[in-house]
Amino acid sequence: MALGGQSSELESTPLAGRGLRGASPRRDGARIVYRAAKPGASADGIWQFRDGAETELWSGADARAIGGPAVAPNGRIAFTVERQTTRSLYVMEANGASARIVSADLDVRGAPEWSPDGGWLAIAAITDGEPRLFKLPVDGGAPVALGEDYALDPAWSPSGEIIVYSGADIGTNFDVGAIRADGTPQQIAALALSRGSRRMQFLGDDRTLVILRGTLSHKEFWTLDLVTGEQRLLARVSPGPVVNDFDVASDGREIIFDRVRDSADIVLIDLHPD
Repeated sequence: MALGGQSSELESTPLAGRGLRGASPRRDGARIVYRAAKPGASADGIWQFRDGAETELWSGADARAIGGPAVAPNGRIAFTVERQTTRSLYVMEANGASARIVSADLDVRGAPEWSPDGGWLAIAAITDGEPRLFKLPVDGGAPVALGEDYALDPAWSPSGEIIVYSGADIGTNFDVGAIRADGTPQQIAALALSRGSRRMQFLGDDRTLVILRGTLSHKEFWTLDLVTGEQRLLARVSPGPVVNDFDVASDGREIIFDRVRDSADIVLIDLHPD
């Protein structure tokens, strides 16, 4: 379904014939990178699904991956790891090799996001008791603070100039904010979303954002124009387990997402069915 077309309820199908168990899927060309636990384990690692096969890329002793992974243009993967009371940001090669901490002394929170050129990562970290936004040079250098607002789960625009983020919960809602990558303010249309929908993703340009909108128990995919505030229904999701996290293919033709029951399944919606 093209943006701006008439929305409809589209059938979602499991990514694998037996159902792919996992959460926070990210499309990377011919593969899907996601978070999951190996059979019999309780701690999540990082996996990939390619050519019908599942492969574990990372698992840590006495540690677990949390939040969604982020995949760079060159295939490198960034993800947040919790080990006891410490949370760190890791980066590894596309094949899972050379996993290393890149967050220095930051106490990170939420999911990371790559800059479009793959040189930086945006991540929230605790400062004075609240999460604030930082950007980190991946190959060395000090983290750079971006503003003083409460900020989680950043999304970086295609041009690399704008980062949007979710703010603090107020009741059952939270506001969405934005800042330029150089740290200067960025004005956007007012937007408040309900809990459970912090994932946001730019779609094709710096003003169109894909969001989850709805109640705590049922959300659907919408687009938001960050300049005008106009919102449009992108795809209806059939009633059932709530959508928790998602990714949109770079060509805008598919949405891949997880649906949370006691555990999460990864499924796919084709926005342009033949």
